Amino acid sequence: MSFAARRGEWPQKILAVLPFLLFFPVGIIYLGVVAFLLALILAGDYLGRWQTMRANPMFWPVVTLLLATILAAVFLARPERGFWNGFAHYQIYLFLLLFVSVGKGDWQGKAIKAFIAGAICAATLFYLNVLQLLPVIDLFKAYLSYYGNKSILLGILLALAAGWLLHDMMLATDRKTFSWRLGAFIYITLPILFLTRTRTAIVIFVVSCLVVGLRYLKLNWRSAIGLLGLLAIGAVVLGSSSNIAARMASVLDDVAAYSKGQKPSDQGVRLEIYALTAEIIAEKPLTGHGIATWEPRYAELAKARSVNVYATPHNDYLLYAAEMGVIGLAALLWIWLAQLAVAWRMGGGDGMRLLILGLGIMVGGMFNAILRDAVFGMPFMILLAIPLAGARRKKTNRWLTETGKMP
Repeated sequence: MSFAARRGEWPQKILAVLPFLLFFPVGIIYLGVVAFLLALILAGDYLGRWQTMRANPMFWPVVTLLLATILAAVFLARPERGFWNGFAHYQIYLFLLLFVSVGKGDWQGKAIKAFIAGAICAATLFYLNVLQLLPVIDLFKAYLSYYGNKSILLGILLALAAGWLLHDMMLATDRKTFSWRLGAFIYITLPILFLTRTRTAIVIFVVSCLVVGLRYLKLNWRSAIGLLGLLAIGAVVLGSSSNIAARMASVLDDVAAYSKGQKPSDQGVRLEIYALTAEIIAEKPLTGHGIATWEPRYAELAKARSVNVYATPHNDYLLYAAEMGVIGLAALLWIWLAQLAVAWRMGGGDGMRLLILGLGIMVGGMFNAILRDAVFGMPFMILLAIPLAGARRKKTNRWLTETGKMP
């Protein structure tokens, strides 16, 4: 019986470590997920875990998306290649249900600490790279140079961690705790603004800080002065970053060029992708063209317009609309809006962490294949499980914790 009890704790113990692994190569993350799934199988209590999943407020939104993809698979066109791969990518939220099936526990606090520790470690690696002290090995490839979506993910993770730290800093009750959280916040923030190569991370960072700032904004002169001070510091930091200034200038130049019918730069190619994807959506706005059909449809248009071919539209809203129409997009938005609704009702630290994650994934979905690419999707599912584990839904539509008390 003692062994069985310990075996039942294995999934939680592994899930508590996974947030730290997010800052390392994708293969290490997947290895951790496989270890979690094996532990979940060995832990048993399948009925209890199923009931925990069903009681979670995210269960029905996720199931609705699953049903929408099944209907699309049955009634819409299928491409000759890539259908099953595309179908699997739409099911990323099923991993969230598996993660939350472990229920609430001490692992959640440990997972938060592991995520912050991983962010501090990642920031250190960025600093070491600047000082040319980082070993040139595959383990640090995404830190040494731009390495596609993994490098973008590192910036996004740092932005989310900074938002979490800022919230915890606001709740500090003693000077020592406040000081180390402030130091950690600054330590993580500098790489976001100066060392990472992703505009998405900067946007998520700004949104996270605004959300936390508004949460603790009070209607008095001290709060107003503090807010103005933060805005002034932010303006100075943003203005002094040549990386950010160059990227923002590039965005404006690309928008101006594309509006005049000129070809945008390599950095602004998303404008071209979005415009062609809008044409694809306009052909079948209600149902879409079918799962995994965006890539071949876009390739046809790109060949006719003599532009480059891409694997995704770098925008999940457009991807869902193109492949599953208004129905698929509505299913996606229900999930994302449900996350925000749960965060609002949950309140407290978990509510704020969930709100930052929910807004982060919605912002990220505007500029990246945030769910289509598991490089982004799996880390978000792991992080979402931290505040969502233990949340329960009742027929009265009130959101309760496992204890039955309002959080």
